[in-house]
Amino acid sequence: MPLATLYIFLVLGSLFVCIASFSICNYVVRSQKPKLFISSRWWRKWEQTVQSQEDDRWEQLLSRAGRPFGWGKPEWVFVQWISGSIVCLITILWVWIGRVDSFPLLSMCLASAGSFLLPYFGLRLWAGRREEILSTDIARFINRYVTLLENQVPVYSAMMKAGRPTRKLKEYLPTLSEWNKDPDEALETFKRKLGVDDGVILVSGMRTIEQLSEAQLSVTMQRLEWAVDHRRMFRHRKKIKSLGIGYSIIVYPAFYMGLLVAMFPWYKLLTEILDKYLT
Repeated sequence: MPLATLYIFLVLGSLFVCIASFSICNYVVRSQKPKLFISSRWWRKWEQTVQSQEDDRWEQLLSRAGRPFGWGKPEWVFVQWISGSIVCLITILWVWIGRVDSFPLLSMCLASAGSFLLPYFGLRLWAGRREEILSTDIARFINRYVTLLENQVPVYSAMMKAGRPTRKLKEYLPTLSEWNKDPDEALETFKRKLGVDDGVILVSGMRTIEQLSEAQLSVTMQRLEWAVDHRRMFRHRKKIKSLGIGYSIIVYPAFYMGLLVAMFPWYKLLTEILDKYLT
């Protein structure tokens, strides 16, 4: 069996295993009864082991991503280990069934590592996309919210009308019962559900509105909108800079290597001519 075919099957198998691991983990973790080899007692031990070391980066990432499927760090780490382990088993079975002459240890390690990191990088991509959408929604929300408040619209009605045309922000707006019960707690829950830094800026600005006069209201919210826009532009510049660095790392070495390969025959011919006429 050619190694190229093995690599193709390993890549496809890694993607399939990653998708299957999401479904299996979602079914197993949410179940109250023991399923497969996992029991509630075992899962509690796993959660204690994973959460024994606090990791702020994981919490920030999960908050930015909106906690997809309602999963926390234990569930995502579990999916990572399942993905990497299954790829190892697939490789071993493939070698055993296909009767490959040499065991592809390096390929197995690389494929397992890629499959292990695939859920994490997928979560990071989703978090970045969600943060970008929410940043745009917050900027639009602020613009509409200020206009409605200047027209003497009540705070909750202005908040609902301003958030209605947004893509994702409208999903996290507090309900009327939550707002009537405790507006401060409703805003705190709203900020926690957003999970992004722009959401913290937005909620802080909304809390200070009640203490401002009509003349200060427009200026304050306009500054808030500028702050959100500047943060979004900063993220765009950061992405462009990282793309430039990646381009330099990937393209330039390949270009110089190709140039050396192309120039080597001419260099060899030139040295032969010089040796012939100078010696």
